[in-house]
Amino acid sequence: MNTADRSRWQILTAAPHRLMFFLGMASLMLGSLWWGLHLLARQTGWPLFALDLKVAPIWAHTFLMLFTVFPAFFCGFLFTVFPRWMNGPLVPRGAYVATGLLLASATSVWLTGIHVAPSLQVLAGLLALGGLLTATAALTRVLLDANQSVPHAYVVLTGLSVEIVALAGFTFSIATANDVALHFAVRTALWGGLLPVFFAVCHRMIPFFSQNAVPNYVAWRPPWILFAVVALAYARLLVGTAGALSVLVVLDIVMFALTALCTIRWTSLQARGNPLAWTLYAGFAWLPVAILLQAARDLGFVVTGQWLLGRAPIHALGMGFFAGMLVAMVTRVTMGHSGRPLNMDRITLVCFLGLQAAAVARVGSEVVTAPGWVQTLLLTSMALWLAAFGVWTWRLGSIYLAPRSDGQPG
Repeated sequence: MNTADRSRWQILTAAPHRLMFFLGMASLMLGSLWWGLHLLARQTGWPLFALDLKVAPIWAHTFLMLFTVFPAFFCGFLFTVFPRWMNGPLVPRGAYVATGLLLASATSVWLTGIHVAPSLQVLAGLLALGGLLTATAALTRVLLDANQSVPHAYVVLTGLSVEIVALAGFTFSIATANDVALHFAVRTALWGGLLPVFFAVCHRMIPFFSQNAVPNYVAWRPPWILFAVVALAYARLLVGTAGALSVLVVLDIVMFALTALCTIRWTSLQARGNPLAWTLYAGFAWLPVAILLQAARDLGFVVTGQWLLGRAPIHALGMGFFAGMLVAMVTRVTMGHSGRPLNMDRITLVCFLGLQAAAVARVGSEVVTAPGWVQTLLLTSMALWLAAFGVWTWRLGSIYLAPRSDGQPG
């Protein structure tokens, strides 16, 4: 079939990263625009509909980011690299199309349900659950049929399995209006689902990408640090649930030390003229920052009995680390798999820097105490986030609807 005869749908579904990244961007922008309107309404009283919710705002926002937006992006990445990691079979087209459509549908149904009826929110949870189950089954099949295996694959599949359990718990908790279970489901998704998956990908890919971009770069990715950081993430989840906060501080400090070590060992100053490389280092650097903030928050409670820093650690983790790595990794994969030169143009770089500023402003809004500053930083963060992701989506989104520039399949 000639390129001219191929439909947009055929082009979009020609490779898993195309569809998953495209739908991930759609979910990200829809969810962010809705959340921006809600934050604006909380500060100004307009638009009123954004305040009429069938669930607490924190859960409405959390579901989208933890269970549809970030999973869409990392599934698109994993569907691409899993077969390459282990010389295994490609993920079938039906599996990645089903995953993408289920997660995107979950976003749409959830955004409707938060204003209409809890039953639609439960349906959204079930749709997202179907998407994650489909993705995990497809990746498991690749692992079982591969000619070799790597530790990153087992860490990723474990993280995805925990994410599924967390989503099932979240959906059940929405159906039963159980706030305690909702808190546990969110902590489980963050520390037992997303963090292990993201860290495993970073451990595997940051040294690999750096080798291709930096002369004489020596890759450092010992398996022990992969297992140690992931084990600490699961340990802090269990210890935090048990309420042993003094032990939690120790785990936080050790995890900070290990992730800071990774930051130092993976970063190369020779990459300062290559934004496609150094944005990976900048995005990853948010992880030890987030864990240090979490350690300070946990220590503050042990010493004073009060939770300090608000949600600063979670936003450093979500906006700084998860979102920062998302932009850096997705841009790298998009350029490499579309036949384009491996570089980050100035507009995309400005988007990345805008996202960094958004993360700083959001973390700052949890630290300052003056109401005026809280409002200013919160709305500034949202505006920067929307602008950065809006331009980035426009910049990259059209690539997924066009054939590869080098004429190759995929």
